[in-house]
Amino acid sequence: MKIAVVSMTPVFPAKAGHSVRILQLCKAIKTLGHELTFIHFTSKLDTQKPDTASHVAFFGTQDFLHLDNGRRLSRAAFWFRGKLLRRRRKILRRLGNDRSHYSRLDESWREAWTLQLQGLKREFDAVIVEYAVNSRALDAFPATTRKLLDTHDSFADRHRAFVARGFRKGYWVSLTRDEENRGLRRADAAIAIQREEAENFRKQLGENHQGERNPDIAVVSHFIGLDQAVSDHGADHVALYLGTNMLSNQISLRQFLDHVLPRVVSEIPDFRLRVAGSICNWLPDLPNVEKLGFVDDLHQAFARTPLSVNPTVAGTGINIKLLDAMGSGIATVSTATGVRGLPEDFRNGVVVVADQDHQAFADEIVRLSRDAAARRTMGQAAFADAQRWNARQLAALECCLRGGERTPEAAQ
Repeated sequence: MKIAVVSMTPVFPAKAGHSVRILQLCKAIKTLGHELTFIHFTSKLDTQKPDTASHVAFFGTQDFLHLDNGRRLSRAAFWFRGKLLRRRRKILRRLGNDRSHYSRLDESWREAWTLQLQGLKREFDAVIVEYAVNSRALDAFPATTRKLLDTHDSFADRHRAFVARGFRKGYWVSLTRDEENRGLRRADAAIAIQREEAENFRKQLGENHQGERNPDIAVVSHFIGLDQAVSDHGADHVALYLGTNMLSNQISLRQFLDHVLPRVVSEIPDFRLRVAGSICNWLPDLPNVEKLGFVDDLHQAFARTPLSVNPTVAGTGINIKLLDAMGSGIATVSTATGVRGLPEDFRNGVVVVADQDHQAFADEIVRLSRDAAARRTMGQAAFADAQRWNARQLAALECCLRGGERTPEAAQ
């Protein structure tokens, strides 16, 4: 099949969870033997600059395309419209109106991109568009093309969980349920990353049907980057936290530093928490904490630190840092929120504790950081789970790309 992926997020450099998800999805499409074209555009919602040379090397000169933002007049009109929307939301925010948190579905989409997609002199069997806020791209392709929306997450009323915790920002985009439904209905199938979200999409679409055609809801979760499993689990008294500089990670790591790390250090004074990823830009210098910054090779980071901690207490979607640890064959101590979306039969390398049980979390870290044999056994189980996980996601993706009688979720 000839497949196109339309994305505002570049996959090189893959510095954050969402870019890793898209890169691994592209790799999976290639693994299935399909021809792949990657179409990138620069949106105000994701301003990462692509590494063009790496994209060309991976996709090929003819199969890495970039959409421009159109002529000067259309760019000016887009800017002016955005300014009016931002001013309106600012006024509503001052009035304490909940509507101030909502974005319009298509407000970040430029008509110039639609025209360029329509002008492509190529035919695709299927197209995958990343994120509901970019679902307008699906309308640019003919009805003969199978249209798929890779949702990443649910954005309906997304701000409410953050506002309830006292944060008025950090949720990125929040849509009304009707607006998200409109985006989902542009697709033949919408891809959720876990069953719970798939059920929520089905319920949400059913609440306001009004005779409209609803898309199939498929479940294709994140693909794990499989490397060789870490072979040396001998480094004691260390653990690794991996995260991007997002509010949900800041909340989770702060709770860990305040309530869990002191308990661990009281038992093991020379214990070190290594922190990797852009979260280091937010993290202050602290005793017993070593900031690694962005790491090019996660496998090497896990090899030096063969125990992962996942203290997630905020956020949505499946936790990519947990899958990364599984892909390197590393044991993980996680909160219950941290394993959301990962079925129990794939948790053989994970110890799960309640979200607010700081003592239990600390006890498990102490136990595993002192026991290389236990880390090795759990790490081997984690790697085996990762292999099974990828096989299931590949089957689900192939079914989703082709459509047909067998539902994509049957592979889960």
